[in-house]
Amino acid sequence: MPPLLFRLSVRPWRALSVGLAVVLGMGGWSSAQAQVLLHVPLPNGGLMQAQALQLATDSLRLAQFGQTEEALRRLQLAVSMVPNSSELLYVLGNVHLELGDLEQAIASLQKARALSPQDGAVLYSLGSAYLRQGSYFAAAETLERAVALQPDNPNARFQLGNAYLMLDRWDAARQEYEKTLQLDPAYWPAMNNMGLVDYEQGDLDAAIDRWERTIEMNNAVAEPYLALATALYIRGETERAEELGAKAMRLDPNYARLQVLRENLWRENLLRDVQILLRTRPVAEALQQAAIEQFNRRMGLSE
Repeated sequence: MPPLLFRLSVRPWRALSVGLAVVLGMGGWSSAQAQVLLHVPLPNGGLMQAQALQLATDSLRLAQFGQTEEALRRLQLAVSMVPNSSELLYVLGNVHLELGDLEQAIASLQKARALSPQDGAVLYSLGSAYLRQGSYFAAAETLERAVALQPDNPNARFQLGNAYLMLDRWDAARQEYEKTLQLDPAYWPAMNNMGLVDYEQGDLDAAIDRWERTIEMNNAVAEPYLALATALYIRGETERAEELGAKAMRLDPNYARLQVLRENLWRENLLRDVQILLRTRPVAEALQQAAIEQFNRRMGLSE
């Protein structure tokens, strides 16, 4: 989920440069900004620490230009030079998380946690990594600690809700999503995921209401359209359901893949029912056309 967000929903991360900006709380960075935000204490003004800091800031510049492998290599070298820097381990863990290297991410973040056990940001990233790994009990425990340290952090609240969702702790999940929205009323993934909870509990009307409200908050993402279409189809509103399902496919045909839906925390009931919708003719035709257009764009064949 997504945010990093995201739904770090546990949603897949994109470019490393973007991820580093998220990790460091920046929309863009300069060398001076990076040095401040990646500051490593230099107790003796040692050359080793200074060189490690320079390597870390260089990795940001490289990431900016898409040189992710070299950026990662320099950051790993920086950590090897200053192995007891929780700040560098934290950034390295988030870079691995960004790239989907979950084992390396967890290893780095666990070391950062051991060095800074009361750092809410480290706990949040580690909990998010556990969540993506499917270690839901560890994710819930770690994110509970993150929330205790940062109760006003909507991202931590949201991820804790996701962990509870995957543990079938429906009421606890809904409570965390509600708190997320209290902290940030525009946080549409929390509204969307409350619909996931409602649907699994059999409250079709509530789920439909959540997804309609999610679309009001953000009408440019495929997931709430597809979820809403599924619920409407099951309720018998086939024409509107097929229309919305087709729209979801045009927005993002990847949402026809069950693995993508699982990564976004769709559970058994919704996964079962969406397959019925995806087989309807209007939705299947929209998916086919969207897939062709997506392929043409990738191949540079679109007009």
